[in-house]
Amino acid sequence: MTNLRGRIPSVLLAALVLVLSRLQSTGAVDCLFYTLANCQGTAVGCFGLAEGGCCGFPASQWKLSVRVQNSNSCKRTTIYTGGFCTTEVLRTNGNFCATGGRYTGCRWATICRRRQLLADVSDDEQQACTDGSSGCKNVMDPNAIVYSSGEGNWMLIKDNAMGLYEQLTNVPDSEKVAWLTAQGATYTSKTEEKMINAAN
Repeated sequence: MTNLRGRIPSVLLAALVLVLSRLQSTGAVDCLFYTLANCQGTAVGCFGLAEGGCCGFPASQWKLSVRVQNSNSCKRTTIYTGGFCTTEVLRTNGNFCATGGRYTGCRWATICRRRQLLADVSDDEQQACTDGSSGCKNVMDPNAIVYSSGEGNWMLIKDNAMGLYEQLTNVPDSEKVAWLTAQGATYTSKTEEKMINAAN
C-alpha cells in the first residue's frame, strides 16, 4: 500500500504532462495581413482562427506581408494568394512573418498528431471554401486590427474589423495610437518570430 501511494503522484504528473502536450498542439492561430513589408504598419486579420478555417480577402485586397502568431512547431500554416485561400504560396510552422508577396489568405493544420482527433472538416469542404463564398462555413471574417508602434503592437479586436481598418488607414500616423486607444485597443510587446522573404 505504501508503495502504491508513492506512485500515485508520479502517475498523475505523467498524465498532466501528456494532457498539456496535447493541448499545446490545439487551439487557435492569429493571422494578420500588413500593408507594409516586414509586418510593419497597419494590419487586419483574424484572431482565434480555428484549424482548417480560412482567414482572407478578395484578390484585389492583397497585403504585402502576413504575420502568424500563437503558433508552434505542431501547427503548420499555409499562406495563399489569388483571393482568400486559393493558391498556396508558403507552408511553414511556428510564429513567423512572411513578406514580399501578394497575400490574401491563411489557414493552419495540426501536424504532430492525426487530424481525425480534432474533428476537422474534410479536404473537400476546405476546397469548397477557397472562393470566400457566403455559403462557405469555413471562412472567418477579419476580427482584428493591429498597428505596429515601437517595440510593440496596438491591437483592437472587433467584429467590424474591416470597416474600422478602412477608417484607420485614413488616420495620420501621428494620431493612430490615440484613435486606437479611443476604440478600446490594447498594447502588447512584440514577440520573436522568424522572417520569411517570399519575393521571387
